[in-house]
Amino acid sequence: MALDPLPSNTQAILRAGAEAVAYHIPIAPPSTTNPVLKSTVALPSRSQWTSGLHYHTMHTEYLRLIKGSIFVELDGELKFFSAKAGGEVSWRTGELLTSGLELKVDRYARHNWGRAEVRLVSRRLGLHVKIVSPEDRDEEVIVEEWTDPADITKPLFFWNLNGVITGIQDAPLSRKQSLVEVVLGNWWIPFQLFIIFWDLDNWPVFVSVRNLGLPFLGEHMDRCFGRLVEHVMTFMVLFAAKFVGTITGTRAIAQDRTPNDLWNAYKQTRL
Repeated sequence: MALDPLPSNTQAILRAGAEAVAYHIPIAPPSTTNPVLKSTVALPSRSQWTSGLHYHTMHTEYLRLIKGSIFVELDGELKFFSAKAGGEVSWRTGELLTSGLELKVDRYARHNWGRAEVRLVSRRLGLHVKIVSPEDRDEEVIVEEWTDPADITKPLFFWNLNGVITGIQDAPLSRKQSLVEVVLGNWWIPFQLFIIFWDLDNWPVFVSVRNLGLPFLGEHMDRCFGRLVEHVMTFMVLFAAKFVGTITGTRAIAQDRTPNDLWNAYKQTRL
């Protein structure tokens, strides 16, 4: 369910199922009253939703945990945060390790987050050790997201991403788009998402090869080469989608998926 009351300057998009999530997304560009556009993500108990492993090249991202407990994977390091505990907690003992519920994600830093139980369960299945869950493990999770620079990229991303996934599209497909839809079949939606990823600074890690296990390279070079492989794979997939999208007129940002004020701001800035 959507938060009540809604966060200021937002509207909600709800997605049900195993990966249930409620996005509360800004509907207008930055202003004197709302200089920083914050999107709020709410995850109900037992939701398997995760952000997916990805990185940004043009924006520093900030996450702030308001309620519940989450895992955060940041550049290969897995951490757990609990709003009730007030910061990062140990999955072995449950004790508070570091105070603070705001996390900075630098440009190019690979990251992924979701409900703590998603990773605690997988860790419990993989290791014969005691797992201490945060006290608020079963509570609804509420997380705020925003970026620096504080532009309209993140709201545009969330609106158009969810518009494609939920099928919010009034404009009919062109002949070229219809042909691509038939050819791609079940890949039609991922194809559209890849174009959104390319244009709106969201670079998914399709295959994590951070450490290739090549001892002759040395640990540092092995890690750097693995990261280069990830970047190249991501670039090639998204570039191919963007190329086909340009030919067929399939765009990342569509008016029928975007609130009017954001659409007008986008037309003026043309990100």
